[in-house]
Amino acid sequence: MDKKGYESWGFKVSPTEDKNIFDYEGIEYPENKMRSYAIFPGITVLFIDFKHRYMAENSESEGTYGYRIGYSYEGNYYTHINNTRVLITREIFVGKSLPKSFKSYCTSDRTIAFNIAISPKHIDHKAKSYEIISKFLKNVENIKDFGYIFNSRELTFLSNQLIEALKNRDMILIRLKVLELMYRIAKEKVTENRTKYYKEDAMKEEIYQIESYLKTHMKEDIDLNKICKEFKISKSYLNNRFMRIFQYTPMRYLNNMRLIKAEEILISTNKNIIDVCEEVGFKNPSNFARSFKKFTGLSPSKYRKHNKI
Repeated sequence: MDKKGYESWGFKVSPTEDKNIFDYEGIEYPENKMRSYAIFPGITVLFIDFKHRYMAENSESEGTYGYRIGYSYEGNYYTHINNTRVLITREIFVGKSLPKSFKSYCTSDRTIAFNIAISPKHIDHKAKSYEIISKFLKNVENIKDFGYIFNSRELTFLSNQLIEALKNRDMILIRLKVLELMYRIAKEKVTENRTKYYKEDAMKEEIYQIESYLKTHMKEDIDLNKICKEFKISKSYLNNRFMRIFQYTPMRYLNNMRLIKAEEILISTNKNIIDVCEEVGFKNPSNFARSFKKFTGLSPSKYRKHNKI
């Protein structure tokens, strides 16, 4: 018998004394916890606190279509939105919210994150919060499957404040910080190449070949010129098509892959940090440490201490 709802995600759900709050516990790993807050009509916040690596395939819940705001305070995780593989990191992701996900998985054992689901058809138009919510929806209404990454210190700061409110289970502060976050996102500019589809064509297979090339040559000194020369493709064409499938430009994607590989090496080996830096293709240890902390929320040494097998 197929598992339905949150059981297909690998969780069992428990109601709390507050009808707007539900707790979730991992079936395989009970230490993996989630808590959802229905803070306004049509808006739910899911707090994710995992102690073990998580993976779910063909998961399905009785959710509704709409939008999501995703952020990973510690660690990072993948989810799939239609044909797009989305990486949630310490940058704000805004994209689709769908009841069914092809696959979701963390890249390490420890993950602390939130996911805000917004269902436009359930929003209360008479509520005082509607003015802010409507401006948010207007700004993101044309974002396609691969979503949009907002790389903003202010948004990161607000997201960290929301994480603290979620840790402390402060319902009033959670509401305030979600509204503030949506207000700030509503004021951000969304560039055109993130709001239009590209025709599916023979280029799609070549983009997958380019991704494979990046993974295979991760240790090498690679730049956009080298990729374009290797595959005989223009920079703008490559960037646009690559983002349509993999969310990031090729160089940002390569940087993320290097950092995810570094996470794996730090956890599974005792190699010193300089050796890890060189093994994943970073030439400068300082740049590596700075990029790693921005990506995971922890320095390489602290990340190893928190996650060591």
